[in-house]
Amino acid sequence: MERLPSSKLILAFLVLGFATGFFLEKSDSFFGINFYNLLDLLSQLFLNSLKMIVIPLIMSSLIHTISSFSSLNEFSNLGFKTILFYLFTSFVAILTGITLVNIIEPGIINGKGAADLIGLESVNSLSGLINSQENVSINSFFLNIFSGNIFHSIANGNMLFIILFSIVIGIAIRSSENKSVNIIKDFWSGTYVIFLKIMHYILFFTPYGVFCLVAKAVMNFTPESYSILLTFFTTVVLSLAIHFFIFYSLILMFFKKNIIKHYKAMSPALLLAFSSSSSVATIPVTTKCLVDNLNYKQDRVNFIIPLGATINMDGTALFECIAVIFIAQLYGVDLSIVEQFLILFLALITSIGVAGIPSASFVAIIVILGAVGLPYEAVAIILGIDRVLDMLRTSVNVFGDSCCASVLSK
Repeated sequence: MERLPSSKLILAFLVLGFATGFFLEKSDSFFGINFYNLLDLLSQLFLNSLKMIVIPLIMSSLIHTISSFSSLNEFSNLGFKTILFYLFTSFVAILTGITLVNIIEPGIINGKGAADLIGLESVNSLSGLINSQENVSINSFFLNIFSGNIFHSIANGNMLFIILFSIVIGIAIRSSENKSVNIIKDFWSGTYVIFLKIMHYILFFTPYGVFCLVAKAVMNFTPESYSILLTFFTTVVLSLAIHFFIFYSLILMFFKKNIIKHYKAMSPALLLAFSSSSSVATIPVTTKCLVDNLNYKQDRVNFIIPLGATINMDGTALFECIAVIFIAQLYGVDLSIVEQFLILFLALITSIGVAGIPSASFVAIIVILGAVGLPYEAVAIILGIDRVLDMLRTSVNVFGDSCCASVLSK
């Protein structure tokens, strides 16, 4: 379990899942065991294992990251500029994703949600789900953030307050000089490492989870389903391409950097990011490309790149907001400006807390779905076609790190 499944293995199970779902019907059984029910059980176990670690992973990662700065002054000068750059680029990425998904509307067919066409049935009635969205207001938004009881928030999955609480705890730990606080800091660091390890264990079963999710989904597919998924896939890829080729090129051009040279110098890191789907695993190669190929200072690169692998998730944040709005469109839920602002905020914050390992963004997607009152089951549809998208958005994340190092190199 220490080694995550290769891209080839996951893609193989993805294809196998499509083939299995295509040739099987929901009524088929073997020795009295219904195939569809078995696939449904196994896929739910896989999704529930992801939901299991949502709160501890987000809390520990945020507290660990904030409390690990060597001093609060580290936010000034290079540290402040680095964080500001990452937040700005992530914000632009989210706006790009929200704009395109609202223009293309991949989850809407003939003016209505396409959940029934893609084989999804909400645990709640669609009318109840839609009506529940009308209760969201600016007042409820801030009251959810400041609910006042962390244990109640954990029990009810109120990630708004949990995220705020984690940020405050991280700052408090960092600003405390009492030696006994080191015990608390070590506790959260150890907790973060433990849940990273658990995440690796869960992702070890990704090929089998993908097989079950895809096979089950394909058994529900109608001919319109393929068109819907292709439109969603195209929306994400187009958004990532705009951010990768246009936005980053404008950033490099604005700071008078050689655009072609930068893209060429970073190609080894981009290839590794694409194949591994892990920004953390790409850190050594990214650093080597910046120092050896572009002649940037080692000490600055050593600060910017590891920090970026933790908090710079442009592609991830972009994907999260598109995925959530796509799911809302599938169920015919018309998200208001307030709700889309909530999605933007959560995508920005949770993308910082997401671990730099493959498919970890689905933890954040589950967080956002819960915050806006949407069912989790549609994640299965996205997860089934996620592998290539995961490769692409990781490449965007890594290239964003290199652009930050380039901009702040002087």
